[in-house]
Formats: sequence, structure tokens, C-alpha cells
Amino acid sequence: MPKNSVKNEILSLFNENADITVRELDIQKKKVFLFFINCLIDSELVSHGIVEPIKEAENCSIDEFEKKIINVGNTKKLAKQDEIVEEVFNASVVIAVEGEEQYLAINTAGFSTRSISEPPTSSVVRGPREGFIEDLETNLSLLRRRLKTPSLSVKRLKVGKRTSTNVALLYLNKVVSPKVVEKLEKNLSSLDIDGIIDSYYLEELLEQSEEKFFKKLGNSEKPDVIAARILEGRVAIVVDGSPIVLTAPFVLFEDMQSPSDYYDIPQRSSFVRVVRLVGLLLAILLPGFYVALQSFHYRVLPINFLISILSSIEGISFPPILEILFVLFLFEILNEASVRMPKQLGMALSIIGALVLGDTAVQAGIITPPSIVVVAISGITLYIIPNQASEASLLRTLFTIVGGFAGFYGMFLGFLILATYLVSVESYGAPYLAPYAPSVATDKKDGFIKAPVGKMLYRPKSFHTLNSVRQQPTNDKHLSVKKSNKEALLESTEKTQNDQKEE
Repeated sequence: MPKNSVKNEILSLFNENADITVRELDIQKKKVFLFFINCLIDSELVSHGIVEPIKEAENCSIDEFEKKIINVGNTKKLAKQDEIVEEVFNASVVIAVEGEEQYLAINTAGFSTRSISEPPTSSVVRGPREGFIEDLETNLSLLRRRLKTPSLSVKRLKVGKRTSTNVALLYLNKVVSPKVVEKLEKNLSSLDIDGIIDSYYLEELLEQSEEKFFKKLGNSEKPDVIAARILEGRVAIVVDGSPIVLTAPFVLFEDMQSPSDYYDIPQRSSFVRVVRLVGLLLAILLPGFYVALQSFHYRVLPINFLISILSSIEGISFPPILEILFVLFLFEILNEASVRMPKQLGMALSIIGALVLGDTAVQAGIITPPSIVVVAISGITLYIIPNQASEASLLRTLFTIVGGFAGFYGMFLGFLILATYLVSVESYGAPYLAPYAPSVATDKKDGFIKAPVGKMLYRPKSFHTLNSVRQQPTNDKHLSVKKSNKEALLESTEKTQNDQKEE
């Protein structure tokens, strides 16, 4: 065998500039090679846990290293050289011994990760403040700490030809529908794409229909939310490199719910959910409603209010629809600029954009104060449900155009078409508008009017699960398991005997 042939063979698997570090050791007249990427591994762990024990080994072989010498990390024997590339890029040290056809991979990941903190998009007043990060194993540990049950199943897959992104499917065995797991696994395995950078790539690719406007998968950055959805019989999709975890099946009402709803009294949670519904309707319909009133239905306004509006729009040359669309366009510009501008300049942008620009535009007669108020209310309520902000923004523009050209009748027809379409949409077997279309009585206990936790006896029936019972009732009036006549007779007999003994 030519000198260093093992080293040359393995290095030939990588690009010439792949930044692969090779460490060569001479042990008992044999050469041992360690292959790794320096920026991915824990250098101290490799030095003290792998290199030093190998130098003291009595027998120089892969079997000896695995069974007696190496005691750090997860070890894995490799029989094919093609597996070496994957392990090296997964932060492992691959050991090769001259003259042996097997290799040993040891996971020694040591790269830096973001610390666990409260998600910026899901802050709560009460409840857990932990959020997912960009590391798959850390995210899995956050979920396993909450789901301490052997029925929690984890299926690992790799997606992406060039990124080989680790993806994990989490679900409760004998609770989740096997069809959902099979569909997700099949869809993930059939993806032919160069790489998956974030879970949003999968959110679009896993949708079953070609229509991409409304999302078909749920998402959250909070472990307590994902754990609760897994307990309900859903499948969680955790993607390495993303703090957003996806869930399926998904119903639209999930976005009306908030983690804080479950850490507050039911009355307060019910009130807030109704407020969210009203806010969503205002965000989508208010600009179109205002344009329709000005253009076609101004006679329905009270006379004093009508006079106030007419006096404010006096001298404005633009028709109502163009004025509202212009203000909406300005709002979108300010929103995009505030997101991308450095935080230090955010306050200056707010002052210049909202106060100076708005006030100057009103004084110049370009826009009117009522239009600013309408768009401001719509813009604020747009983010009352952050997960639906993108869809609601586009629907707002659409209904504004419809209201400007067809009035209330056109908006009503458009709303009817939208509702009819949403009724026909499904997400992995779950109706999109459940539990209200179709009506599911048990699921409505966690609807707009939230019932106490003690009354939520069943998992959601909007989608199929193998075990629908969530908890046993505690109220005697609702006990499903009654004592048999035999048990009652035995208790009565024992009571009689005890009374006789006391006498």
C-alpha cells in the first residue's frame, strides 16, 4: 500500500479548498489520521478526549478505539468513504487507521450557538419565556424536557442535496394519525432542492396544493406552544438552523390563539380572542369600508359626522380610493424602512415619517386627516395577529380596491367568495375554518369563548387522532366510568359489617 494512501483517498472526497484539517499520529508503527473542520469542533475535547487516549493505546485498531479508548461523544463506525464527508460536515472527527477499511466518527461539536431567550415575536406577561434557537439538538431538548414520555417519537431526515439539513419530525405514537406522518415523511423525502436554509423553505414546499397565498402549516418559536400542539395530536417539524418550528395539521383559528391565553383566566382569554377577531376584520375591511362610504354610501352616515368628513376633504383633488391607496403605500414604505433601518435610527424615522411627513401632507392638501386615522387603525390592528399579517395586508389592499369600485355590495360579495374558498381548504386532513366550518362542538371549548381547562376533555376532533381523550373528567356528574352493581353491592356489604362490629 502506498504511503499515506488512506489520507489521500479521504482528502480526494473533498474540494481542494474545503478547509479540512488532518492530524497524523504514529502509533505502534501504524499511522492514524484524524480528519475534521477546525471551526466546527471542540479543540480541547479532541485534544484531551481523543488524541491523548489514542497515544496511550496498546492496540492500534478501530475496534480498540471504539470499545476501550474513546469515551467522549457519540461514536459511529463507517464502512463507506462517502459517509465520511457527511460526518465531517456534521462536526465529527473521523479516525482512519492505515491498513483498515473501517472508519470511526466521533461527534465533537463545539461551535457557538445563540443563548436561549424569550422570542421577540412571542413575548408574554405570564408563562414560560424560553424560545427556540438555531440548533436542532437544543430545540429537541427543550421539547423533551416538557414531554417526558416514551411515546414521543423522533424521525430524523436530511433534506437538501448540498446543505444536508437535519430535519426532525416529532409526534406522540398511538396518538397522531399515521397518515399525517407518512405524508410528511414522503413529501420531505421527495424534495429535490439544493438546500434548506430555514423552516420557511419547507413551509412552502410541504403545502399540498399549488395555491400558496394562505399558509397550510402552523409555526411558533415557543417550546410550550409546540409541546401543547404535539399533545393535541399534531406533528412538529424541527429544522436545524431555524428557530421556527412548524406543525401539521393546521387550522386558521390557531393564529387567533396566544400562549398567554392559557396562563390567564378563561373570561379574560375569551375577551381578548374576540378583540383579535374584531381587530383582524378592521385591519382587512376598514379602508375599503371608508372608501365605499365616501364614494357610494355617504347617505348612511349621521349628518354631523358627514359634515365633518366633507369639511375635511374639501379641496382634495384625489378621489377617495387613490387617496387611501396612497396612504397605504406610504405606510408600507415606513414599515419596510423601520424593519431594515438600524435601531438607533428607528426613533428618528418614526418622528420624520409619522409626524413631519404626515402633518405636512395634510397641510399641503394631499391627504386628509380621516384617511390617516383609518389607515393608522388598520395598520395597528394588522399586527394584532402577527402570523397572518402578510396575508391580511394583501387582503386589505384588495378589499380597498373592491370597495372603491363596487361599494358595500362588492365588498360583501368579495367576503363571501373568500369565506367560500377558505371552507374548501384543508391542511393534512384538517378543515381550514374548523371548528366553526364545519362545526365541531368539542373543539369550540377552545374557540372564541374559551372554557376552563378542566372541561377540555378531548383532543381536537377537527382532524383525526388515534386517541381523542385528553383527560378524565373530575366532576362526578360527568364521570364516564361508573361503578358496576357488583362493586356497589360489595361496598354496601362491607359498610353493613363495619356498622355491626361498632354496635
